[in-house]
Amino acid sequence: MRAMQRKKLTVFAVSLMSAFLLSCQSNTRDPHAETSWLKSWQATNQTWRGVHLAVHSDRQAEELIAQLPALKNLGVNVLIAEVDYSFEWRSHPELRPAQFLSRTNAQRLGQLSRQQGIRIIPQINCLGHQSWAKNTDPLLTKYPQLDETPGQFPENKGIYCRSWCPQNPEVYQIIYPLIGELVDAFDADAFHAGMDEVFLLASEYCPRCRGGDPAKLFAKAVNDLQTYVTGKRGLELLIWGDRLLDASALKYSEWEASKNQTAGAIDLISKDVIICDWHYGKGPTYPSIPLLLEKGFRVLPSGWQPLESAKAFSAYAHQIKNPRLLGYLCTTWGKVKIPELAVWPPLSEVLVDWK
Repeated sequence: MRAMQRKKLTVFAVSLMSAFLLSCQSNTRDPHAETSWLKSWQATNQTWRGVHLAVHSDRQAEELIAQLPALKNLGVNVLIAEVDYSFEWRSHPELRPAQFLSRTNAQRLGQLSRQQGIRIIPQINCLGHQSWAKNTDPLLTKYPQLDETPGQFPENKGIYCRSWCPQNPEVYQIIYPLIGELVDAFDADAFHAGMDEVFLLASEYCPRCRGGDPAKLFAKAVNDLQTYVTGKRGLELLIWGDRLLDASALKYSEWEASKNQTAGAIDLISKDVIICDWHYGKGPTYPSIPLLLEKGFRVLPSGWQPLESAKAFSAYAHQIKNPRLLGYLCTTWGKVKIPELAVWPPLSEVLVDWK
């Protein structure tokens, strides 16, 4: 009996060790290989030619993988994959929605993108955009105490999108592991934190933020994320730029610039953060680009549709000669199916300016 027990324990120990080694092997990253690839990419890609799109499922990942050769031929060298909470989380599986991107397909997409010379950057919407219409995203559904407006606005009536509280330390105990899992799955060297259209900040309903300075609160959210993403993980951090812009001074709308007193954050965040400056209307000038450059940021102009507006924005950005102007990013926002992406005019006809 004892011999049999010893045998069982031995088999169990071997199995446990095998599982441990397999786990280590599957999660081992070679930072030297990643650094080498990035240096090679930077040396051969003086200009970013990017596309931003949602990758919320394995089906979308498979469709995107099939399009990689066509995107490469078009000149695309950057993909920003907005995953948000639609991932096979291990640290917080309770945040997985019914449909999500598997770790295996994230790894495949990252690997095959790099084989095509395309730098892939995953994204989770941070701070704002924690709901859409009546649907609240998993973070604030599972942890409503993290909401900037806890217990308010049933079914999200009367608001645009929910925000999390930037001063609640419990937020980052969840978000940092999520970011870590996602960048590890993609073997990414950068992360996009979203952070656009944040309207709920310094809310009267938040016990921590009530009466606070929206600019300082927004800057805190950016700087806290940068401490983890850049300081701890050694990755570049990208955000949308609208909350850094004064809508009144720059004559922009309240969507593409701030009317809720966050613009002062432009002087409070690290200049290492890459600013994706998005504008979708047609105008003779876009003064936010020179402003952000003068402030010392690297800037990635980001257009969308209609085609004429995208062309106007691209043309204005292209004539600015500044080494910190990185290139051009085409956003899609569900207006084009992934199999049709490479022939979508706001992408195909605008990127030619940046070759």
